[in-house]
Amino acid sequence: MIRKIVKLAVFLFIANGLYQVTPVALHNMQFKDALQQLVLYSQKATDAELVNRAMALADENNIPLDREYVRVRRDTGALHIDASYVESLKLLLRYSYPWEFDIDAQALDLTNAGLRR
Repeated sequence: MIRKIVKLAVFLFIANGLYQVTPVALHNMQFKDALQQLVLYSQKATDAELVNRAMALADENNIPLDREYVRVRRDTGALHIDASYVESLKLLLRYSYPWEFDIDAQALDLTNAGLRR
């Protein structure tokens, strides 16, 4: 009887962990894909416009992103949008785990890469 209770407790612990982690991971993947699309198709936009669009995408994907943690970098031949945020997971009643996400969406910027003739 005790063995069944322990197995049920372990199962419930794992199920709760999946219930807490899965939506956060799914939202992160959707946000990362949206940010990658933004970088690919908005290379002529200004840095401020890119940050504003990234913040709008974060709101759409339920991402707790602060504006100061979004950075646009333009290297030689590449455009990057870096975003960092922390999502707090409640795994047990009184225990929460801070899960940190760092995203670097990048695309080649062929207009500024010196490849023009």
